[in-house]
Amino acid sequence: MARSQVKVRAIIMAALTILLCLLFIIGSTFALFTDSDGKIGINATAGNLEVDIIDASDNPSSLVGKTLNFVTTSAQDKILFEPGAAFYTQGFRVKNNGNIPLNFIIYISDDKETDADFLDAFEVWITDDPSRTIAELPDFDKHLDRGETSDVFYLVFRMKEDVGNEYQNRTFTGVGVTVCAVQGNVNID
Repeated sequence: MARSQVKVRAIIMAALTILLCLLFIIGSTFALFTDSDGKIGINATAGNLEVDIIDASDNPSSLVGKTLNFVTTSAQDKILFEPGAAFYTQGFRVKNNGNIPLNFIIYISDDKETDADFLDAFEVWITDDPSRTIAELPDFDKHLDRGETSDVFYLVFRMKEDVGNEYQNRTFTGVGVTVCAVQGNVNID
């Protein structure tokens, strides 16, 4: 019987220890949220998050709702996508019109005249110089301070080498760009 009494006492002690731990956790949580001297809560910054995509000219205009066209080189007179061929869009910039810093990423959206699955035939990069690439589009994100405008960017579309004939005789004239922005990770006075 001595052995069974030791087991019962060990179980009771373990249960009391767990109960005591739970009481400490509940009590400290209650004390934290009912303390009148400290400030507990969520600090939120109010401000305007407003972003625009503009053309790369000296007197820029908004490109919202417009399609970015592809640019031909001097040796080509028209755009002809074929496996391995790459073309870039006209230049564009992102402008922070709001009063808070922001981080932004860029998504591509198909033109209304383009079949949605046609975009799957391309690899897409973003660059600030058409002769070199910066990053694949999914890995690209940037920061803009209040009132700041980004450098000029170009999207580079390269048709994958392994695409089949299902894309033959299809039209891809331009691409839409969507800028997704969130408040930047900085302190605001």
